[in-house]
This record gives sequence, C-alpha cells and structure tokens, in this order.
Amino acid sequence: MERVTIGERIRERRAELGMGQGQLAVKVNQLAGLTSGGLTRNEISRYERGLRKPHDWLPLIARALGVSIGWLTGAPAPPSLALADALAQLEQDLGMTIDRRTFLTDTSGLALSVLPSGFPSSEAVPPEAVTYFRRRLDDLWRADAAQSPRRLVPTAAAQFQIVAHLASNSHGDLRRRLWQTAAAFTGLITWLCQDAGQLDQASAWGTRTLELAHRAHDKQLVAHALTNRAMVDMDLGDGPTTVEMASAALADEKRLCAKVKVQALQQAAHGHALVGDRRACDQLLDRAGRLIDRIDDDHPWGVATRTPLYLEIQRATCYSRMRLGAEAVRLWDQVMPSAEWRSSGVFAARQAAALADSRRPEEAVAALEAAVHVAEKVESARLRQELTTSWERLAPWHQASHGQEVRALFDGIGLPITP
Repeated sequence: MERVTIGERIRERRAELGMGQGQLAVKVNQLAGLTSGGLTRNEISRYERGLRKPHDWLPLIARALGVSIGWLTGAPAPPSLALADALAQLEQDLGMTIDRRTFLTDTSGLALSVLPSGFPSSEAVPPEAVTYFRRRLDDLWRADAAQSPRRLVPTAAAQFQIVAHLASNSHGDLRRRLWQTAAAFTGLITWLCQDAGQLDQASAWGTRTLELAHRAHDKQLVAHALTNRAMVDMDLGDGPTTVEMASAALADEKRLCAKVKVQALQQAAHGHALVGDRRACDQLLDRAGRLIDRIDDDHPWGVATRTPLYLEIQRATCYSRMRLGAEAVRLWDQVMPSAEWRSSGVFAARQAAALADSRRPEEAVAALEAAVHVAEKVESARLRQELTTSWERLAPWHQASHGQEVRALFDGIGLPITP
C-alpha cells in the first residue's frame, strides 16, 4: 500500500475543516506570534504538492489543524519536534511564553539542564500547570491502550522535560506537586520502554522515577517507583530481585495507600511465581484482593490497578508462569471477554501457553491467532515475547498440523521461531 505523504494529510485535514490554504497560513502565523512575514499560502501549496517539506513549521501546522505531529507524518515524532509541539500547546493553553533555548537534552532524553535566561520566573508558572499536565498524562495512558509504545515515548518524554523545567523554577507546594507529576511521566515512560523491549532504557527511567519521588518527599510515590523497578526485574526474569524490590516498597506498609499496597503485593507475587513458590504467590494476591476495593486516591500514576479484573489478570499470569495449565485457563476464560483490545493480545498469548500446558493444542492455536491479529497492528516487544513463549509450550506439537498453523501465523508477522 502506498504511503500517504505529509502534504496529502495536510490537504485532507484542511478540507475536513473547510479551511483554505491562506486561512491555514494565517492561523499558523498567529500561533507563531507573527504579524508580518512567516508562512504563506504559496508555501502551504508547495507542501501539499510534495515540492517541499514543512520541517520547522510542522508543529504549528499540526496545532492549527488540530492534529498531532505523529498523525501528519505517519510516524513517531522526533524528540525535537515532539518537544516543540508540546511547548506550542502549553503556550496556547496556559498563556505562557517560553524561550526554546532553555531546553537542552541528550539523545536519551534523560539528561536535563536549564539555561535560566528567558525562562519564566516562579511567579510565571501558574498553579493550573499541575492539572494541565495531569490531563496530558491521562491522555497518554489512554493512548497506550491503542498505540505502539515507540510512538508515545517522544511525546511523553517531551512532556516530562517541560514539567521538570517548570518544577525546577518553582517553589513550595507547587514545586513539590510538579515533581510528583514529573515522576508520574517517568513512570509512564518506564512502562512504554518495557513494552518496547528496551529494558536498559526502562531501568534508567525507573531510576529517574525513584529519584524524583524522593525529591518530591512523597512516600507513596517512592513505593510506587520501587514497584516499577520490580516490574522491570520481572521482565528480566529475575524472581529474587523482583521480590526484594517489591518488599522494599512495602517496608512502611502501614503508611501506604491501598493502591500502592496492591501494586507492591501483586508485584511480589510475580516474583514468587518466577521462582515457583505458589503458596507465597497466592498469599500475596489474596492480601491484595482484600484491598482492591479500597483504592480511592487521585494519584496520577498506578492507573492500571483500576483495570477491570486487575488481580484476576495478575493471578492468571502468575499461574501461566508456573505452568498451572487448567487453573490458568479458567482465569483467562474469565478475563478475556472484558480485556481492552491492545492488552488482549498479550493475554491471548498467555492463554495459549496455558492451553498448551493443558494439552489443548487446537484451542491454543485459536488463542494465538487472536494474539497475532493484535501483533499485526501493535509494535509490542512484550507481546512478541509472549508469542514466543507460547510456541515453546507447544513443543510436543511442533511437527504436527497445529505447529504448522502457528508457523504460518508467525511468518505473517515476521516473528522468527526455533525449529
């Protein structure tokens, strides 16, 4: 299929809005604060005909059209463009003026330095900034349910940079709340990097989350950050370290809110599942189950705990890891009907592994077909790893017709498998 160009997308969106090329140019120049010169109708015409590319104008064109840079380009926005886009939106929504030269970052997005010249004073950072960025965070979590992680990381990292700069130029309670919000963004980025299979980056962002949590003097957030770190260790297959990090999160359990306790308890259960300790796993999940209905905080992180059947999903995953086939299958049968589309791919792959352990290969292949359908649309390293694990569980049927069906499915998404 021929790829749609940036110019074609500009023309398509402009037509939807009933906007002429000259009107678009005027709106872009207004967003840029230009009263003369700037972008012209003829230049937009050249963009739409593919004679030139917008480059520096792209963030403002996207804003004028009410779309994202990613939609215009059909690809993840480079970090520099994502940052420019986020700055333009912030200026428009909160009426702030920010000197772009104050933003410096290394290629990983983890380093952060501030040039004070031209940056707003602490009085210029409105308290509404906290609510504003928490809404952006909510938007990104919702987008995670439908989009690939690689597309979201630049946007999330750009938002984090801005929040961190604002925090470093604020004082008192506003500064503390902005650091809390910055940590919530790094927690999201940690997860996105995990899902993309970038575990080194996930570890680095997890460490940054822990640092910011301490900086905000927030015990709840510190425990959440430790749980995030345990989740990375779980993906690395390190059961003992997963248990240690989750246990550290629970060190001051009496002072923790229900959400954090549930997070840490279920993560510790995953660690015990990795080492095959079912009794400890069940005890921890049972403890979490007595707390799940008490989650009532408004923290902008740990939102996964509000997923329907959250603990059933965790128990089903633990049972799949411990190869408790029939018991895992019963839980997956309960979970799958309410699973969000993107998550359903990972869940179906885990269900397939449990079905294989129960010696039900035909049903396992059907579950894998559903998982592959999601994998065709989503760039998730986590999902592909779960597919590989399911294939390994189907080893007794590799040479049978069931194995050939799975090979054909995996070939369709370019997933290599062992003979």
